[in-house]
Amino acid sequence: MMPGSNRRTFLRTAASTVALPGVALPQSPASPSPDTSVLFAGDGLRLSPAQYAQLLATLTANGAKTDSYLAGGAVEELEGRFAKLLGKERALFFPTGTLANHVAVRLLAGERRHVLVQEESHLYRDEGDCAQALSGLNLVALAPGRATIKASEIVEAVEKAGAPPYPVPVGAISIESPVRRARGQAFDFEEMKKISAFAREKKIGMHLDGARMYLASAYTGIAPAAYAALFDTVYVSMYKYFNAPFGAILTGPAKLVESAAVLRHQFGGGVLHGWESASVALHYLDGFEDRYQKAVSRANELFRLLEEKKFRVHRMEAGTNIFQLDFPSQPDADFRKRLADRGIVLGRPPIDGSTDLQINETILRRPAKEIAEEIGKALG
Repeated sequence: MMPGSNRRTFLRTAASTVALPGVALPQSPASPSPDTSVLFAGDGLRLSPAQYAQLLATLTANGAKTDSYLAGGAVEELEGRFAKLLGKERALFFPTGTLANHVAVRLLAGERRHVLVQEESHLYRDEGDCAQALSGLNLVALAPGRATIKASEIVEAVEKAGAPPYPVPVGAISIESPVRRARGQAFDFEEMKKISAFAREKKIGMHLDGARMYLASAYTGIAPAAYAALFDTVYVSMYKYFNAPFGAILTGPAKLVESAAVLRHQFGGGVLHGWESASVALHYLDGFEDRYQKAVSRANELFRLLEEKKFRVHRMEAGTNIFQLDFPSQPDADFRKRLADRGIVLGRPPIDGSTDLQINETILRRPAKEIAEEIGKALG
């Protein structure tokens, strides 16, 4: 890893020189121009291949260490950091969050293959039935259309599953928070605490798909470690906002993580090197919570200014970093391009007079007043 002062300087430089899709900005590989574009789509910086190469060259020049089949080097350092941050005995690097989720619930469930999940969760909706097909788990979906499963619903599902004459006891409960398919809504923390207490009483394993938990904490005020304390295992994404090209971290008890390492290899996840992703994730992990809190504050200032211009911002109940923006008048077909030419990128075209604003660190590149003015000018 690079010395503190050099690393902080490079972090500021890298965060300010990201080329965004659809926005032509003058850049020289030797001396990139500061990037002032703001991306209202995605959770991270979306580094280009050239920027990854430049970043990795700088990190390796300042001491980034390689691994061998995910053992040692930057991977081991990253695992140690997250185990400590989330208060767990050990952590393990995975190439994907899908594999981390799957392995976690498989190990927690053991021979009790009934697993309770949210119907809108990534594990249930977006992982190709891998837990069912590859591990013979029965995922029982609860709370359709909602981010939060009520504790009473969990109790009822556990009691029904374990009832005679043919009981199928629940072995694990998996909770995603925030929930992407629920537009980034966070799981209610009070319900989460009740479910955790009940699961521990019944000796049911608890897994948290916390891919975006560090984003959620800036909105809920609940620290990642406080969330993690309620669960046996926790997964965090390394690419969504820590800007690694791939990767995930799974934390949990040492014995379980040891078994997870065997399954990672058996499922084809034992790649030769992970130091590239681990080094980038470590780089952006430093100071992330402070930076993202500033991004949230900048977004709130922007929303206030837009509302003064007759725009309307919808803040979802229990929402995190996804907001709906209603325009005072219907944008024309070229609005999105005009806005991109001004260095502001929307994730989706306006539909029925509204679009989404997804908040990430790129909002810190320009003052809120300037962003609001550019949006107003592009609208005409």
